[in-house]
Amino acid sequence: MTSDVKMTETIPQAQPQLSVGQRVEAEHFRGTVRYVGEVPPTKGDWIGVEWDDKERGKHSGEHNGTKYFDCLFPGTGTFTRPSSKLNTGSTLLQVLRERYVDDEPTVQTALYLGNSNIEVEVYDFERVKERQRKLHLMDIVGLANTNVANAADFEETQKACPDIRDLDLSSTLIATWKDVADICAPLSKLDILRLNRNRFQPLIEQPSLEYGFKNIRCLAMIRIYLTWDEVELLEPSMPNLQIFQIGFNMYTELGKTNESSSASSQKLKGFANLEELHLEGNLFEDWNQILRLSRLPKLKSLDLSDNKIKSIIGPQDEDDFKLLTTLGLANNLLNDWSSIDQLGKYASLRNVWIGNNPIVDNPLQNQYSGDVFSGLDSRISAIARMPWIQQLNGSEITKKVRIDAELYYLKHVGLSTKGMDDAAVQALHPRFEELCQIHGPPDTSDEFRKATSDVLKDRLISITLVSKASIGGPAKASFQRKVLGTMTVKSLKNLAQKLLRIPALRQELVFQMNDPDYENIKVDVVLADDIRQISYYDVKDGEEIIVLGKAKA
Repeated sequence: MTSDVKMTETIPQAQPQLSVGQRVEAEHFRGTVRYVGEVPPTKGDWIGVEWDDKERGKHSGEHNGTKYFDCLFPGTGTFTRPSSKLNTGSTLLQVLRERYVDDEPTVQTALYLGNSNIEVEVYDFERVKERQRKLHLMDIVGLANTNVANAADFEETQKACPDIRDLDLSSTLIATWKDVADICAPLSKLDILRLNRNRFQPLIEQPSLEYGFKNIRCLAMIRIYLTWDEVELLEPSMPNLQIFQIGFNMYTELGKTNESSSASSQKLKGFANLEELHLEGNLFEDWNQILRLSRLPKLKSLDLSDNKIKSIIGPQDEDDFKLLTTLGLANNLLNDWSSIDQLGKYASLRNVWIGNNPIVDNPLQNQYSGDVFSGLDSRISAIARMPWIQQLNGSEITKKVRIDAELYYLKHVGLSTKGMDDAAVQALHPRFEELCQIHGPPDTSDEFRKATSDVLKDRLISITLVSKASIGGPAKASFQRKVLGTMTVKSLKNLAQKLLRIPALRQELVFQMNDPDYENIKVDVVLADDIRQISYYDVKDGEEIIVLGKAKA
């Protein structure tokens, strides 16, 4: 067959009956059947498969200029003949037994009848029972990257594994939501379900699947590329859902909206018991879409990290996100401090992540470029602008840290806005007047500015972060920064991660100090406790802190 696309011609041994939407596996790669039929000029059926793995395919569903099927990601399609090499999967119980029941040689012994030499095989039923008991007692089951396709008999499943409460069915051959519900229905204790990296047939109308999902409390659906409209069709079948992980699904909006009114006013309904929502790794840009979530009645934690959000709008009324305590916004595109001011208006927020945003990476500048106020630390500014938060980027904000941050910020604003009218200052720094009432207005005279600058300089210490393979080895890279002695070890690791590109979880921070008992002897001091302030370890001005990258576990 002459073609501009590679097609796999095989002589089938036992051809499975395949239909569009069915899941298949071949050579450990999984995919979805997108086309069944002829591909001229050849005769006979071809199977068009869209593979989950982006490296597996050869084209995007076309051949000789004719389009036969579409692929979500370009270049993930192939054509192949129907063949026994295309595995269509097994039941849950079949895969469970293959994976978890010991597959030693079949338990059997030799038995001779009477005094004869006739040998028969007899099963060791005690060992069979022991192997089945192993399955019977399991409560956490991982079947990710297996060929589970559908449910087994209800009563057989219920009897074989009654205690499963946590089931991972990520990257399998399950094709429909009904199949998922049928698998879950016999598992009466199941409350954690993971369905990541599956490809389900699209939902057109609301299904009645509560019989399978009514007990599900935690659901993970990362990279399944379900539309949000389909999510809303599924929602009534999951009345007890509390934790929902649906990251990396390319969402830009939360379903269809009516153009006659603003998106933010069209609140999402349902999800009556949802407390944690993970939407990380999507493509959200508009905070008005996020405000559509603001009336979920029990929502306490929202993860929006790794999106494309540029700015934030404060609550439109007192009921918006009124229970939200934790908000993740790391790795977005926040580029204006007014967004942080707006976050400060959500009075229930206690834990906020804003690391790796432009506002964090670029220090504030003002007219006093020659003194300590030339670049107000982004952490200080964020703390001062958000009065309710108790943790920033995972680091605790103590009472002393908050007071220090607000005083620094107050003096910075007073000096940088000297000569501006009150309305302009308030527009740029909405908390300025409030902080003046708490701490008193700052003295912005030149004499005080110089004196204050000297005091602040005394409280900032200069450190050098040095990346090394070993303590005595050569430096790979280094950066000098001024920090507060009240900075925690965890915050210092986050800073080192940003500057040196060493993941915080793999860092070991060490500095060397003089041995108090022996002259010319250095002692290695490990900053081991993430929640301690660096001053606890007696880190002084001019210290060199070595950042070692630990091997992956």
